[in-house]
Amino acid sequence: MRILVIINEWPVEKMGGSELHMLQVAQHWSEEDDVEVLLPRLAYDISQRYLKGQAIVTDSLLEKEATTLPGRLVLICSRILRILRSPPQKKYDVIVAASHYVADVIPAICLLRRNDSSKFVVYHHSGVSAGNPTLALLRKVNDAISLPLIRKHANVIFAITQPIKDSLISSGIDERRVLVTDNAISKVGYNATPEPVLFDACFVGRLEKGKGIFDLVAIWRFISDKIPAAKLAMIGIGSDKDHLISLIERDRLTENITLCGFVDEKKKFEVMQRSKLFVLPSYVDAKPIVILEAMSCGLPVLAYDLPALKSTWGQDMVYVPQGDTESFAKTVLELLEDPQKRLVLSRGGLNRSKDARTWKDIATYEINAIKRA
Repeated sequence: MRILVIINEWPVEKMGGSELHMLQVAQHWSEEDDVEVLLPRLAYDISQRYLKGQAIVTDSLLEKEATTLPGRLVLICSRILRILRSPPQKKYDVIVAASHYVADVIPAICLLRRNDSSKFVVYHHSGVSAGNPTLALLRKVNDAISLPLIRKHANVIFAITQPIKDSLISSGIDERRVLVTDNAISKVGYNATPEPVLFDACFVGRLEKGKGIFDLVAIWRFISDKIPAAKLAMIGIGSDKDHLISLIERDRLTENITLCGFVDEKKKFEVMQRSKLFVLPSYVDAKPIVILEAMSCGLPVLAYDLPALKSTWGQDMVYVPQGDTESFAKTVLELLEDPQKRLVLSRGGLNRSKDARTWKDIATYEINAIKRA
């Protein structure tokens, strides 16, 4: 088959979990099928670790990193317009939108009109947009545009969790077209000999409000009052980094919280293995790959009680009510003071990560579902 994958929603040079999923799957599909990936110039270098020259680059006039919400909107609009003005001219058997966002769906619909016999496939990775009212409003606007198009045209929709599948069905999409898929992990650093513990906890994710980074400052302020030398490592970049730094400085936590910025996979696993806990007070995650990565390093995982996380991970994680930073901090303290409880959680997480499917397994499952549609 000739397959076109559209990954247009990519605002910074670094890669998120949904982009990683799509690139890993496309890489395995290309072993048997003719796969091309339409993506922005910003994403070209990192994509070549997976695609090996299969990229069609969209050169937007405004192509640069967008670290603010207005900048991101302008960038995405310019990319959509560029694809609509200069779409790929080949014929494709399958057209894939890497997300349910309009940046991917609208170009895909445009190309479907040139490929009237093509199958249309959509991925939906996103959870509920809480913690950021502006972002929540924008996602409602996005869904008002994209979901009717998906409902009318999509042959297959891959949902990363059962709750996302349920929400798509409740929006009127035929449940036979919605399939739950999964994530895998790259075993980079998995078997490395662990170094001495350096951090009491670590966080990995975008530095944005919805990920709970401001909550983490409040949580760590509470913890450092009890354990003055408590150390937290935060890995990631994002639009709210400057405000995060101001809060850390305001609360005099510069010696307690280390901002690592973006790091490569080897360094990420090294930080995890040198930590006691993994903390994720996110309001927006559905099935983040980083949880499985943390478990593969033997880290107990503590997060807010999002329905998508609880339905996926069950008793292998510890949950705290959303927004309750004091309870979160007290739970961290309890785990830090109870090595035996950490050990039990560590073993459960390790067993879960060992049972995880590989990217090849997932790619095979998804391409078979597409062929059957």
